[in-house]
Amino acid sequence: MDLNQLWECTLNRIWHNTLYPALLMALLIPQAYASLDLLAGVEAGIETDTAMTTIDLDRTQEILSSNDFESEHGWINHHTGIHYQIQLLRSYSYGHYPCLAYQLKIKNGDDIQEKSLDACQHRSGKWISVSPTSMAF
Repeated sequence: MDLNQLWECTLNRIWHNTLYPALLMALLIPQAYASLDLLAGVEAGIETDTAMTTIDLDRTQEILSSNDFESEHGWINHHTGIHYQIQLLRSYSYGHYPCLAYQLKIKNGDDIQEKSLDACQHRSGKWISVSPTSMAF
């Protein structure tokens, strides 16, 4: 095997084993999966020590997807001891995106915080935090 064939073989291996899979991942995975900073619920407790963990953010996604306006949905994060409660208030649309207004209650010991929040569903299926005044989605 001459030097040109060896070089071509090496480049081919690099393309198929490294660059091609990375390119496919970048093109096929929606941006909502790349960052947790936009997921609904992430704004909860930012200014205090009650920020949601990944487990809490996943639970928030499940509740928002349930479309259950009749129940208050609550859970306790046993790692942090923080109790979260979500009440879905109303659904609406922003363009073609389905959106929800909801109330989030956070209880950490004797401290209770309540927040009125909004989220719209990204085409990936994830609920993304939005500001009802700006609706920059």
